[in-house]
Amino acid sequence: MSSAPQSRKTFKISEFLNRQLNTYAQVASAAGVSVLALAGASEAKVVYTETHQVTHAGVPLYIDLNHDGIKDFLLRTSFYRGSSGIQVGLAASGYRNANNVVAGRRFSSGGGYFLSAASALPAGARIGPKGNFSVRSPFMAAELFNGVGSQYSDLGPWAGKGEGVRDRYLGLKFVVGGEVHYGWARLSVTLGHHRQPDDVIGTLTGYAYETVPDKPIVAGQITGPDVITVQPETLGGLALGRK
Repeated sequence: MSSAPQSRKTFKISEFLNRQLNTYAQVASAAGVSVLALAGASEAKVVYTETHQVTHAGVPLYIDLNHDGIKDFLLRTSFYRGSSGIQVGLAASGYRNANNVVAGRRFSSGGGYFLSAASALPAGARIGPKGNFSVRSPFMAAELFNGVGSQYSDLGPWAGKGEGVRDRYLGLKFVVGGEVHYGWARLSVTLGHHRQPDDVIGTLTGYAYETVPDKPIVAGQITGPDVITVQPETLGGLALGRK
């Protein structure tokens, strides 16, 4: 059973924080640190976080979209070995809040079975109220091995016909302070075909969300007058008011 939505604050960039960010950017640039220093950062509406995280079997990868200390989504690998064969998979879902949902769809896998899959959106896709957020706990990619032979098959939008995919986007819908916001997470997925727990690996390289409630966001947009970049341990700390 999902827990009740938790109280939280929307990321809002004040004039004071804008001055902090600009000052930090000047210092970081002088030191050779790559940051995005935007003119008029106080008007930013999209908060983008740079990262590089890799999934591992048995270790959930959590995403805190607005850096408020509350986990919003998770990526999870799975490994099943039975008499019928081996199944290795990667799935995405909201975390501890039924209102946090990943965009996806239901499709037939044959034999009358229907599965829920997370959409592998291309850059430029529009994520918002018109998106399909009706499926729960959708999987991304799976490898299926026959139990007695070497037969192999793959399944899911992120499997890329066995080759995986690069720089595709999860559409995200989550609730902040009782209001709906939209975001995305950029991932690449690789498939190993080795019958091992880490055969299906997801690499998270960035995520973003729109600070204006109910406003759509464009997958992969990380530059422009309405975007500000947050880097963990640096600008993320400033965004939370830490010094």
